[in-house]
Formats: sequence, C-alpha cells, structure tokens
Amino acid sequence: MIKALITAVAVIALGGCAAATPLLVAEAGGHQLARYDENIKVRAAAALQDEPDMLTYSVQAISRGKAADAINTYLKGYNASDYSNNMKSLALYQIALVYMNRFNDDRDDQKAREFLELHRKEFPQSRLKPRIDQHIAILDKRAQEPVQLTADQLLKQVDRSKLLKKDTTPFDAELTPMSERAITEGRVADAETVYLILYDNKASSAEMRAKALYQLGLIYMSPYNELGNNKKAMAYFRKIINEFPGTSVSKRSEERISDLINRQ
Repeated sequence: MIKALITAVAVIALGGCAAATPLLVAEAGGHQLARYDENIKVRAAAALQDEPDMLTYSVQAISRGKAADAINTYLKGYNASDYSNNMKSLALYQIALVYMNRFNDDRDDQKAREFLELHRKEFPQSRLKPRIDQHIAILDKRAQEPVQLTADQLLKQVDRSKLLKKDTTPFDAELTPMSERAITEGRVADAETVYLILYDNKASSAEMRAKALYQLGLIYMSPYNELGNNKKAMAYFRKIINEFPGTSVSKRSEERISDLINRQ
C-alpha cells in the first residue's frame, strides 16, 4: 500500500483526471452503466477544479467514494521510515485536501484543518508552506459561510458538459495529464514543486526520480508553455543523463537535448 503513494505521485495526477467523453454502451443496461461512468468523471473533474493541487490518486478516491482508503494510504506514507520529509509533507497535504474537498461525500473541514496545522508544525520550511497557509485561510473563510452545501447539492449545480469537455491542444505525447494542466492553467510552479519532491525522495526508484525530472524538461520545452525556458529544460535533461544514466528516459533526454539545440 505504501508503494501506492509513490506511484500516485509518480503518475501524478495534480491533474490526472482529465475528463473524457462518456462511454457509449450498446448492450442492455448500457445507459445506466454509461451514466454511472459519466457521474464518476463529472465528480472527478469537479473535485479537481475545486482543488487543482490534488494528485490523481486523491481525485479518483473522491470520485469513487473511497476517500478513506486514500487517506489511509497517505498516512502509511507519512509514517514510513524511509520516506523523505518532503514526501511526508506531501502526504499530509493530500490528506487535508481530500478532507476539505467540497465534492467529497465524507468532507470534514475540521480534520482538514488539523492536518494542515500538523503540517505547519512539523514542516515549517516545506516547499508547500505557502499553499498550507492559503488553505487554512480558505477554511477560515468557509467557516463564516451560513450555508454549507453537500457534495450532491453542489454536483447538481455544475456544468456537466463543460467538465467533460476534452482539451484538444496537441501536446507532446509524453507529457502526463498533470503536466498538461500545469501548462494550460498556468500552474507550472506548482507542478515543479511536486515533481521535485518526488526527485528529492531517495526512497523512490531511480526510474521514478528520473521521470519526474523528464516531465519538468518537457514542460519547459513545450511551445504551449507561456513560461517556457529551453535552457531550463536542457538543464533538467542533462541532470537525468548525469544522475540516472541507466533509466529509460536517459536516452530520450539526449534526443530532447538535440531537439532543443536544433531550435536555436
């Protein structure tokens, strides 16, 4: 189960729940199945829109009514002796985000606040500190609201077609959904923070750490990134070649460097 957390961060999802077109099922009962599938996608997209910092693992758990399972998995990561402080910090943050998400049927703002305060106490120098402070402020403001709608009530108000609409930008095929969202929504710095947390975690495999750097290289070389920086992209690719020469993305990093040189 602890490995599930590492995988969740590696695959990432701070945005991996890109909503897809509803399934069309032909057999008997297909309409109900398609609607059920669509409802999961709508909740996932709404939850992610409500809180873009959530990893895909967190979003999927909320959309399928398994928030408690995700929280337990993150707690195992937080208590793991071989996890870096940055990974433990990220685990606490995800727990808080799951608890406070408005589309979580088991939402609990008080527990979210407890984990945010715990993060403040244990990791005062964390890369995530500004985000922790912002979310505590959100909870403070929310506490003053006279009416708190349930997840189901909120879902009845969302624009389903908009949430299910796919982005048609022709991104590089190797970009993860989180990386794509970082580019389109101007959240490159947030994605970089998460990828660097994974890179810094020595308990993660060399392959995962290298792939985190590879995503950063792809993000910064993307022609659709308004904050694109070819020199920074090249630095990340070179870091992979120097530190992780035996990984699957080492050779591809050399090819990416050649592409960047040819751009000049």
